[in-house]
Amino acid sequence: MRIRIIGLPLLLMSGLSLAQTQETTAATQEAAFNFSRCFSHVPLKVESTSSPNSGTHSGNGSNAPITVTAKTLDATRDGKILYSGDVHVEQNQRKLSADYLELEQLSRDVLAEGNIHYTDGAITVDSQERLTGNLTSKDTQLDAANYQFHGEPGRGHAKQVRLSDNTSQVDLTGASYTTCPPNGEAWQLKASSVKVEQDEVFGEAWNAVLWLGDVPVFYFPYIKFPVKDERQSGLLYPSFEFGGDNGTDISLPYYWNIAPNYDATFTPRYMKKRGTMAQLEFRYLPIKGQSGTLYGEYLSSDDELDKTQWQDDPRWLFSWRHNARFDDAGHWRASANYTKVADWDKEYFDDFSPPVGQIVDDQLIQSFRGGYYDKQWQLTTEIRDYQILKPDLPTMPFQLAPSLALTSYQGFGDFDLGLDSEITQFKNDGDQVYEATRVHIEPKLVYSIVNQPGAQLTADMGAYYTHYEQDVPDTLSSYYQNNLGFSANELDSSVDRLLPRLRVNGTLVFDRETQWFEQDFTQTIEPQLQYLYVPFEDQDNIGLYDTTDMRQDYYSLFSDRRYAGLDRISDANQITAGFTSRIYDAESVERLRLAIAQTYNFVSPRVRLFPNDEPSDTKRSFLTFEGDLNVDGDWFIHTEAQQDTRNKRLAAANVTLEYNNQGNLAQLGFRHLNQTYFPDARLDDDLNQLGGTFSWPLDPQWRLIGGHYRDIELNRNIDTLIGLRYDSCCWAVSLVWEQSQKEQKQTNPGEVEQETLIGLRFELKGLSSLATGDGSFTPGTNLLPYYRPFNLNN
Repeated sequence: MRIRIIGLPLLLMSGLSLAQTQETTAATQEAAFNFSRCFSHVPLKVESTSSPNSGTHSGNGSNAPITVTAKTLDATRDGKILYSGDVHVEQNQRKLSADYLELEQLSRDVLAEGNIHYTDGAITVDSQERLTGNLTSKDTQLDAANYQFHGEPGRGHAKQVRLSDNTSQVDLTGASYTTCPPNGEAWQLKASSVKVEQDEVFGEAWNAVLWLGDVPVFYFPYIKFPVKDERQSGLLYPSFEFGGDNGTDISLPYYWNIAPNYDATFTPRYMKKRGTMAQLEFRYLPIKGQSGTLYGEYLSSDDELDKTQWQDDPRWLFSWRHNARFDDAGHWRASANYTKVADWDKEYFDDFSPPVGQIVDDQLIQSFRGGYYDKQWQLTTEIRDYQILKPDLPTMPFQLAPSLALTSYQGFGDFDLGLDSEITQFKNDGDQVYEATRVHIEPKLVYSIVNQPGAQLTADMGAYYTHYEQDVPDTLSSYYQNNLGFSANELDSSVDRLLPRLRVNGTLVFDRETQWFEQDFTQTIEPQLQYLYVPFEDQDNIGLYDTTDMRQDYYSLFSDRRYAGLDRISDANQITAGFTSRIYDAESVERLRLAIAQTYNFVSPRVRLFPNDEPSDTKRSFLTFEGDLNVDGDWFIHTEAQQDTRNKRLAAANVTLEYNNQGNLAQLGFRHLNQTYFPDARLDDDLNQLGGTFSWPLDPQWRLIGGHYRDIELNRNIDTLIGLRYDSCCWAVSLVWEQSQKEQKQTNPGEVEQETLIGLRFELKGLSSLATGDGSFTPGTNLLPYYRPFNLNN
């Protein structure tokens, strides 16, 4: 068993310049402001208004009129005006109250003493001693003052507060800074000098000490701390991991804010067991409507692969993601999603967990697509390739090199015309594998015979025309011959296939008012009937390029296809009958949905997916059932089942029970697959998995999450997680333990190893995170994340 610990790192380094990306800061602020009760003391920021007399839009207007009220007013011969007793001064957004105030009329100097309260819409300062300032320059100084920024929770105390540059700059001497609410200072910075500028992203502090409660924990000769949700160049907080495959794992990112539309992050990553890796992410917004990211990782050699055939080979990753919109209406669009690692490196994603790449069934997708998109028609093209991250596969997936598709749909009253067409070239890097160019055209006409409330009847007439130009080698690989049943002699170099199609689909909706448990409900009964006819044509002379069995559920039974893809168009002479019933409460909330359907074939389908498949002699599909129940807005149940009525066996089933009420979440689920009916799943036995997840607040500050999934047939745990988080107004700590299964693809293919992860994360909200680990604290596990399967309306 391997144990990987994500631990609490050192608290920072002397002279560390901090930086945050928009994503990091936004996440921190969102987490903080979820506790609205924590920041009721924070005033809203008030934008300054221009003075009607100044003729400018700067600050509060130096020539704006001043209003002064007081209980007592005196004047001296040298031009001073003396106010005492409940003094109030207002000049636009600037407001000052004090027990005593002196105003020099010529210089406009101000001196205030006793119970001083000053605010200008951006900061509030209170002092029991004195204030000095000038009404023209807006420079103000307060002694022994408490300050509070507006619009953000930063606040503290200072021996001296100086407001200058029309109050856009705040200089503090002998100061403290925290984002915690009053009387709850879990952390604070205490510094000899602090400087905060309203238009800057970071504040600066000199000779600063970080205090946790009453304990000083670290000294900084100089530190920058975030005061706004914006970007600035500098070192990001380091990340630390201990144990596991990589040993001690330390990353120290440097963020470079190149320009408003460009930035980059360079990260040296030291892994004790593997070596030092370089990581680089470059983000760009070149012109309006376009954005992208270039990302790369490079490790010159991996010490863990010593004494293997790859000991001197570098491990690397390159990724490019780009999205483009070429016109304001968004008609012309293009995108790229390309990620690649070394061809031999099957375990790269398992070992290093890069933040990029789209993987489906151990296939790393590399795609370029674009085209013209309109409401009624689209012309698109795509080039797609795959990198296989699983060793010793008997066959390689086919590349789209390229594919061009035209789709259109036009409505003409009761008639709708549609067209689906494409031309695709399929390439394959495997040995002794057929390739092809496929042209497909599928016109259709849909006529609405009846379209009334509660009754719909449509006739759908169309045709499938497909032409193949196949490049078939003299001898196919043994996998295609022995496992799939293809023969080079039976695959034709040129194939034309034309199949007409007729589909008639009708639905009725009946409803009635009723009462249960002394409550009003509306119940619907919705029978649905469909007839589908497609003639038979032998298609064993066509190779398989992008076609597989379609998952069978209630909705797929009313489709016109039995296979996903175009290489096999199944014959059909069948009727599908379905029945749906819904129950709505008095507020039109759908409380219950039950649906059941089955297809009856007048003649058993003769088209086979593979030439060596046994011909089907069944005339009935699975009896398919789906159900959803919303009990009371908190309790939900979802279930699905597919029953082989001929052999009286359950082919597949799942059931999910969920409780979800204002942050209290618990879900329990069971899944069953009969290996007889799902050969593509490569099951050694029936699949029976039971699992659940929860996220539960223990009180307003403590939350517990967990998840556990177990394979009953194999008698082993798939993934287990338990986590605990304490979340206060200005700091949080979370501890997560997870144990999961990991396959050794590179060195021991097929071998599954148990991995244990312990994560500890400590956050000072408004300062930064002082630990590492997965910042998310959500139900579910990494292998099996939480999702809601319910299909109810509302």
